[in-house]
Amino acid sequence: MRRQYEQSSSRQRLVNNGPLVVFGNGKKRDAPVIYHRRDGPILDTGPPVGTGPPGGVGPPRIQGNWLEMISRKNVINGKALVLKWFGTGEERNNINLNMRKTKMKNFKLKRLLSLAFIGGLSALNASTALAAAGDPILNRATLNFNVGASAFVLESSPVGNSTTGATNGADTSFVEDRLINFTVAETSLATQVVTAGALAQVQTFTVTNNGNAPQDFLLTALERANGTADPFGGVVDNFAPTNVKVFVETVNAGYVAADDTNIFIDELGAGLSATVYIVADIPAVADGSLAVMTLVAQVAVGGAAAVQGAAITNDDNGHISPAGTYSNGATSVVAGTASTIADDPATMQTVFGDAAGDLNSTAAAGAASNGQHADSDSYTVQAAALSLQKTAAILWDPVNGNVTPKAITGAYTTYTIVITNTGTASGDLTTLGDTLSASLALDPDFVTNAGPGNPTNAAGASFDVAHGGGSTRADPVSCTAGADADGCDAGLAAGGAISIDFTVLMPVEGAYTAGELKPGETVTIVFNTIIQ
Repeated sequence: MRRQYEQSSSRQRLVNNGPLVVFGNGKKRDAPVIYHRRDGPILDTGPPVGTGPPGGVGPPRIQGNWLEMISRKNVINGKALVLKWFGTGEERNNINLNMRKTKMKNFKLKRLLSLAFIGGLSALNASTALAAAGDPILNRATLNFNVGASAFVLESSPVGNSTTGATNGADTSFVEDRLINFTVAETSLATQVVTAGALAQVQTFTVTNNGNAPQDFLLTALERANGTADPFGGVVDNFAPTNVKVFVETVNAGYVAADDTNIFIDELGAGLSATVYIVADIPAVADGSLAVMTLVAQVAVGGAAAVQGAAITNDDNGHISPAGTYSNGATSVVAGTASTIADDPATMQTVFGDAAGDLNSTAAAGAASNGQHADSDSYTVQAAALSLQKTAAILWDPVNGNVTPKAITGAYTTYTIVITNTGTASGDLTTLGDTLSASLALDPDFVTNAGPGNPTNAAGASFDVAHGGGSTRADPVSCTAGADADGCDAGLAAGGAISIDFTVLMPVEGAYTAGELKPGETVTIVFNTIIQ
């Protein structure tokens, strides 16, 4: 069987020479000819064709509905990169083999990048397999050498070996020392807004063990002195929260009093974090008051689950921890004693590698390399600041009518009560009481300045209620003095008592809770009395 080529201008033609069918441009190519039958397998010519007729080898021409193509077989995965298909006997234009080479280059480049990426992942995974504190690190060297025609192997040892060729080495070893490195970080990066009198208000922190061994951590919350700067730029500290406690998250995210009862961090592994809460009550202080709190973590011995380890108060390079009180006041720790010890390869030694705490931390807790770390948060009180104003004006008298009326018997006097919230938090109004003088009786119909018989509202509507200051509550509102469910009750006789129930008069409505008066809003209650 033979192959031959025929060149014609810029085109190539299939040449039939006996039972063989080949094509090409007469030049040596690195691409074999592929025969493929639509309903059959792919057949390869094998080696590249030669430089001219009748060079090249390949399978004989097979009768039937076959197609031919030029391709480069991928030496990596054995798959063919199809450049073009040809029907049997048809003319074909020159094929740009550079395109084929470019495709192969792109394929190889992509494969190299993929292998590099996979290798990078492998290296990353390998880098996480670090020795832990206390682990022995062993290694030995092996020397191969010849003496004359004899080959020898010699292994290293810390004391040296002879050149006898015996493989009698010993490992050179040392114990990995314990690096204590951890951080305390406040999580919200903003002050905690609270209301005066609120209980169990929460600040959230994380403690992260960046060392190389599991550790326990003792915890305490420091209430800072008046004048301490707010870490978030607010006013300075000016009040002290009460009932301050520290708890460690144990079950679900977010503080849950019934679940989060642990008071120290137990067996925190290297590279892991724990969530810690400062929980405190807020006294009845003024709107805008601020309290700064600092969480301090002290490293302690790990190793026994559910047992609070003893504080590690010094390392082997002369660094010490300051004294402190931890575990919600139950544990006192004395300051460490400086001790510098030379490196001992056979012993696990301790190194304080913790960084300095935030600038707002106490000097002791914020120092570097002292087995402690700290970060701070603050409580900012937003309180309702309510004002109550009551004014009176003569509306009408039986002599002058509404023209410069005077306070004479039978005259009508209008009372206006305005409640304003000038604080930064909502106030929830509950009740208002007002007992009239014995010389005054409530106007049951809330008349206009036209005098008796001209009620502003429907007969029996004794009170007019209006919302202001941007309130979106329904307005106007009126209610009757009689015993009903509208929130307004009053005695009509002289000296009667007025009672307003705001939880009924200002019910749950849209974004409002019952009786809620938001910051900047007002509610005005107007009623008339008759001078007796």
